[in-house]
Amino acid sequence: MSAPVRRLIDALASCGVTIGAVPPPEGAAAGDLQRAQTFLGHGAVDPFAGDGTLVTIEADTALMAAEAVAEWLAASPDADLAGTVILNPDCDTALLDAALEARGLPALGQSADSPWRGALQVLPLAIAANWAPFNAKVLLDLLMLPRPPIGRGAARKLARALAREPGSGRVAWAQAWTDIEADLVQRFADSPTAADDVAAKLVQWKEWTTSGLHDRTTGIPAADARRIAARVSGWAADTDAGTGDPLLMSVSAAGLALAQAIEALGEDLLPALLIERMIEQVLADGAKNPQHIATAGGLRSIAHPAALWKSVPRLVWWEFKGPGERVPVMPWSRAEREALETVGCVLDPPDVAAKRIGWGYVNAVRQTHERLILVRPSLAGGEETTSHPLSHQLAPLSGPNGAARWRAEQLLSGTHHELAGRVLPRAEISLTKRPVAQPVWALPPAASERIAGRSESATSFEHLIDCQMRWILLDVLRLSRGRFAEIPDASQLLGNLAHEIANQVLQPGPVDDAAIIASKVNAVFDELLGAIASPLQQPELAGELAAARIRIPHSLVRLAELLRDKGLDVVGTELDRAATFPDGLEVQGRLDLLVRDAQQRLGVIDIKWTRSARRRVAELTEGRAFQLATYSAIADPETGVAADGAYYLLNQRQLVGLNGSLLADDDVEGQSLAETWAKLIRTWASWRDLALGGRMVATGIATNEDHRPDPLGHAPGEAPCQYCELTSLCRIYEGTTGS
Repeated sequence: MSAPVRRLIDALASCGVTIGAVPPPEGAAAGDLQRAQTFLGHGAVDPFAGDGTLVTIEADTALMAAEAVAEWLAASPDADLAGTVILNPDCDTALLDAALEARGLPALGQSADSPWRGALQVLPLAIAANWAPFNAKVLLDLLMLPRPPIGRGAARKLARALAREPGSGRVAWAQAWTDIEADLVQRFADSPTAADDVAAKLVQWKEWTTSGLHDRTTGIPAADARRIAARVSGWAADTDAGTGDPLLMSVSAAGLALAQAIEALGEDLLPALLIERMIEQVLADGAKNPQHIATAGGLRSIAHPAALWKSVPRLVWWEFKGPGERVPVMPWSRAEREALETVGCVLDPPDVAAKRIGWGYVNAVRQTHERLILVRPSLAGGEETTSHPLSHQLAPLSGPNGAARWRAEQLLSGTHHELAGRVLPRAEISLTKRPVAQPVWALPPAASERIAGRSESATSFEHLIDCQMRWILLDVLRLSRGRFAEIPDASQLLGNLAHEIANQVLQPGPVDDAAIIASKVNAVFDELLGAIASPLQQPELAGELAAARIRIPHSLVRLAELLRDKGLDVVGTELDRAATFPDGLEVQGRLDLLVRDAQQRLGVIDIKWTRSARRRVAELTEGRAFQLATYSAIADPETGVAADGAYYLLNQRQLVGLNGSLLADDDVEGQSLAETWAKLIRTWASWRDLALGGRMVATGIATNEDHRPDPLGHAPGEAPCQYCELTSLCRIYEGTTGS
């Protein structure tokens, strides 16, 4: 018994309250459970016989352990549930509850406190979004929380814009706020103060996304930090709206506690490390999952072995694994403990705490008088478990034959199993064969109808040539992969940044000389970096950013030199083009760079950031430069005259095009873009006609050649499935492995 509890009992006794001894436990009848109780009480060793009164369920995973426990409980009479107690020291029964509810049994509803609940993350993310350099991932995490601090619709729009242009904001970000304002105008249309309501809501929401940035070392002003904490607290209270949601109330209390702590600290500036530690303290206890609740039923659940104050018939010790309850660390020195004792604050030394913990383990065994089931998974939460201290205590009784052990995995085979005095009925079920890979699929009429009147793009053409099934699902039916928003990787960010810088410095007309181009690049580099590629400013990408500061200016200067040497003027950058071709083919695309020579001949330059030139050179050599061929065909929709085309590889500073092109600096021998385009049209027409006829072909399947239309201008590539996200639908890999 701990010192505070002893003082409480003494105080009650001094007030005249009668204090009596707890009656001794009932004790088990003869059997393994009685042997364990005798051994723990007197040390007499009588090995287990395996009679089922005390059983250790061993399982490879906690999931299989939950299945075994739920099966055993389901096999009991309803009346027995009232005499069964589940001991769960980890205070989280989510996994076990899922198995219980699947069998119509009541859920225990225990949920461990966790500082990682979604709503609790609003506070640390709101603070983290204010550190310089701007961290787009932090803001994206804030917007994608289950309960974002702004409206869900607005959060989705901003998250998409942030994923497209991860930075402080440019075109996509401004458009997102314009769309949000339009939504709010519609929402408050019937309000007599609609304009004021919209303006107030916009100001309130923008506070979460456009606050000032502060240096992590210098720190954030205390007033600003208090304002953020108060904003989080107010948001949680307003969202709760008096319903008493424990999670939101925890958020509100944490925000208020942080604001009070900042005020009590009395510092003008709070460095990042200090305020992050303060946040850890206010969120340390975490919160329970408000969605995980108990259901009415006979089962009872406790979280500590010492909570059993009277005998129970049956005890299931869930997650019976080490290291068990830890002895609290004594933070006080001897002098400090003596000073505390002089004022009546007596603390238990570690050895007394250890004895109390050990007594609790023994108490759980002694208070059970029919069945004791100890459940130990080998893996829990992805980690290998260790033996419980009580298991070590009982080791002398276990013996080498494991008489009191039962493997949960045996439930997966056989129809008759006995566990702790109950028969667990198992019935074999018939297995349904999984779908196998098939090369041809029937399309419903509604799918075929979606093809008429659609516009193709360079990307959709690439999908179509590699696999008609991919084209239909992704481009025609618009099947989504389900990923909502994510920050692009470093290579894509560098490419986006280089494209936008090129768009800024290569203005229509004659190309400036190298010095002017270099000056313009340096003038806009940092502005665009923060606006659309801010993740490159994070410390982990310092190497990539340092290289980009050198490579991007040099690359664009080299491009300008090549254009000047060839006598080419810039027509425009990032130009939208659309054209209509015979047989109802409509094509649209955006050209990175369009140039013109003195004879008014057009050239399309597709700017790429790539680690190697090999892939682009191979496309030109093999006549599979579909992107260039498409852009060439739509570059001048008014005259219909195809333009020359070339790739400019920023990383390699190479202008790669076909031999004889007005653009190429590095000539490649290969099929002309006009011929590639003609074959591309034939390929599109053949696959489209097949789809209109109600058939879809997965070209990754080995036997697909028997179902391809004839003729095809371009056959699928050698590895059409290499970058495809639909392999789980067509099941190509399962089919090729024979599973």
